[in-house]
Amino acid sequence: MTENPGPLDTAIALLRSARRIAVLSGAGLSKASGIPTYREADGLWMQQGALKFSHADDLQRDPAGFTRFWAERLAAVEAAEPNPGHLALAELQRLRPATRLITQNVDGLLTRAGGLDVLELHGSLRRWRCDHCGNRHGPWPLHRCLRCGSHARPDVVMFGEMLNPGVLLDAQMAAEEADVFLLVGSTAIVYPAADLPLASLAKGGRLITLDVAPLHLDASAAVVLRGAAELLLPRLLVGIRD
Repeated sequence: MTENPGPLDTAIALLRSARRIAVLSGAGLSKASGIPTYREADGLWMQQGALKFSHADDLQRDPAGFTRFWAERLAAVEAAEPNPGHLALAELQRLRPATRLITQNVDGLLTRAGGLDVLELHGSLRRWRCDHCGNRHGPWPLHRCLRCGSHARPDVVMFGEMLNPGVLLDAQMAAEEADVFLLVGSTAIVYPAADLPLASLAKGGRLITLDVAPLHLDASAAVVLRGAAELLLPRLLVGIRD
């Protein structure tokens, strides 16, 4: 009698047979790198004052406080290193080149792990921009625009702002074209990113969910993997390599 394959084996089989793969990652992917998630008990939004400088107009209201708050977040990101989950997704892309990596994270760790053309839906803390003249650059020690001298700000999407339409369009196309959509470490409740797995399902894609806690999309998933990304993603890669 042949035993039914477990969830991990089923996920490996789906990924190995897929022509195109899309991966959407959230804060759970970077937790093992020391970057807090948002909504857990010890998450970023649970910390006192964490929302105080999360609107773009806060830069005009309190430039010094705004810059100090985001400089502290940038320092934490620069001190972090990609964990085995990031490295596994970058390797998945090397093994299966028709894989698009999409992330809600602003830490840049997927790119540092070797991911190519990562679609950063919410921007990146590793870039700063000037809303006065439009200049963009890498992290600036003085947090001043090198062109016009105005206060610079992180090149991230804040509350009340729209996502980069080009990045969002590329992510939507990747989702709709994917045979398999892998959702990693994201609750998929923040829109428009939450539309991406639904768009894949609507086009016939198979959904794999991977998280430490139950998700509302588990009911629509072909495979549910319960556990930490930094532990389960490397195990997936072992099976895909074989």
